[in-house]
Amino acid sequence: MPSYGWIHQRRAVLLSLLALAGVNVLVASKLFGVEYLTYNGSVEGSFIAISRIMAKYPGQWGWFPFWGCGMPFETSYLPFSHWIVAAFILLTHVAAGRAFHIVIASIYVGSALAVFWMALALSRKPAASFVAALAYSCFSFSNLLVPGIRADAGSLWNLRRLQILVYWGESPHTVALALLPVAIVCFSYALKTGAVRWKILAGVMSAAVVLSNAFGIVALGMALVCWLLAFRVEPWWKAPANVAAIGVVSYCWVSPWLSPTMLRAIRISAPTAGGDFRYRASSWIALLVMVALFLVLWLVLRRMKVAEHLQFFVLFGYAPTAIVLTWYIWRVAVIPQPGRYQLEMDMSLLLAVVFAGAAILDRFLKRVSVVVFTLAVVALAVQTVNAFTYSQSLIQGAAPEQLPQYRIAKWMDQNRHGDRAFVGGAASLLYNAVSDNPQMKGGHDQHAVNPFIAVAAYTIYSGMNAGDRDAEYSLFWLKAFGVREITVSGPDSDDYYKPYAHPRKFDGVLPVLWRDGDNTIYEVPGQSASLAHVIPASAVVARTPIHGLDTTPAEAYVAALDDSRYPTAEFVWLGMNEARIHAQVESGQVIAVQVTYTPGWEAWAGGRRQGLRGDGLGLMVIDPDCRGACDISLRYTGGREHLLTRGMSLAASLFAIAFAMKGRRRI
Repeated sequence: MPSYGWIHQRRAVLLSLLALAGVNVLVASKLFGVEYLTYNGSVEGSFIAISRIMAKYPGQWGWFPFWGCGMPFETSYLPFSHWIVAAFILLTHVAAGRAFHIVIASIYVGSALAVFWMALALSRKPAASFVAALAYSCFSFSNLLVPGIRADAGSLWNLRRLQILVYWGESPHTVALALLPVAIVCFSYALKTGAVRWKILAGVMSAAVVLSNAFGIVALGMALVCWLLAFRVEPWWKAPANVAAIGVVSYCWVSPWLSPTMLRAIRISAPTAGGDFRYRASSWIALLVMVALFLVLWLVLRRMKVAEHLQFFVLFGYAPTAIVLTWYIWRVAVIPQPGRYQLEMDMSLLLAVVFAGAAILDRFLKRVSVVVFTLAVVALAVQTVNAFTYSQSLIQGAAPEQLPQYRIAKWMDQNRHGDRAFVGGAASLLYNAVSDNPQMKGGHDQHAVNPFIAVAAYTIYSGMNAGDRDAEYSLFWLKAFGVREITVSGPDSDDYYKPYAHPRKFDGVLPVLWRDGDNTIYEVPGQSASLAHVIPASAVVARTPIHGLDTTPAEAYVAALDDSRYPTAEFVWLGMNEARIHAQVESGQVIAVQVTYTPGWEAWAGGRRQGLRGDGLGLMVIDPDCRGACDISLRYTGGREHLLTRGMSLAASLFAIAFAMKGRRRI
């Protein structure tokens, strides 16, 4: 067992925890009482939507029909924080928005406590651990180091991690960052002691971090590499082997929710989600330089015989800081969305600075350490007042009816219930927090499983190179993906994003259904609102268009959708994972279904499995063997991948149970 020398100072530790909890409750106090915030640029509406849908449809978490013309549920987002919010909704029957903010505010408060515990467990220095956690509670190093971040935060003294949570809606990232220190402590005890219970806890906590946020996955990897370099465990290979084993078992355990489909979607979409982060020669050069400097720093720390905990804090402080500064100074990305690692930078760099300062005091100025500690606490107390004042002005709740995004969603739900819409800009983020109506796009680009939808959406938004055919191209893709309405925010709209380059292009082209200020809902005409259509087999889209103006592959398909010679087909969702189609089908015809195709869908008619494939737009095509009236059942089972990942998860669970029982017998 590890030596708990600091346990004799339990009173000081308890008081530190209470003080930190009090500071963070004070800062986040208003967040506990809001249902919706006023910031329509925030992505938190999409997270409220996932939690609401999980609570409304328990046990149906196979397919997610609301975003991207449908996707496997696990690709909507990593689920850990949504599970907690959904459970809270089911237990308390609190409205989804309010439940979300209560849970997230509670986790925000716990984040500083987790930082304190990690610092204390690794260093056994209560005073420095308290100062570091208090500084993390009220000050952001990223504001000090990066002018662009400081400008966005509004001031050097504004608390960046609170702003990112409240203004930008980074709740899963906040959850991952709160769990990360706990995971590091569990790994530290597991690797130092070899105790079975700590190994199992390390696996559980790493799984929680991994299932919270993709940035948390990277941060956990960086932290473990830094720990392995900083702390010595003999023999040298034992700790890396244990980390690898825990990692493999943990991944198997969570693989149903971090599936190969999800990993593939992230790999394809992440380099261009939120910007262009594709690797170039400058990226490789920057990465090599960063790694070289990291190794030099490690060797210097080793040669100077710096304490192991300080080596870890310095190395871990360097890694995200280098990623962020390389992006903000030179605009070179060594990883997708590098600027967002500023949260990890704030946490790790504060620990490095505080503990480096504590080491200097202990070595050279020990007599004045109490004075310095007192001055630091007083200064941070003043900054806590600033953080509280800032939080009171930042956290602004709004009645739902005050939000234009909410009014759009409610109007559509009441007047066009069940229709698929193209919801533009900020309205798409809150849309499914209050409505079950599906979207053509929606959600998070880095998880999209049908990449051509992003291409079509870009064409609709930008009209790039479309000239006077802008509306025509947009209408073409809207019809191709089964859209019946499109929402457009004009230049005078209060939409944060205003994504349309030519927001008036539909005036006089499409009927106006609803207008509120400069937010408009247009109707997209079509023969049928159904997502299933009987078309000739020759009209199936055979190849994926090169870009949004390459309509040739889909022209016969779109023409067939409005051709009255082909009978309309009925499409009805029977739940999240199942639908029914009724159609009149003749020889040479197929059924085009405007739902994203992924392996795992099955089509059945008359007890026989029907041919099912994807077309060039990533949508389903059924090749029925029935003629005349056909009743077809569509079911999403997840296919072989679901069987494989669930088998892996079960095997990992059984292995962990057996491992725990073996460990108990040893005791």
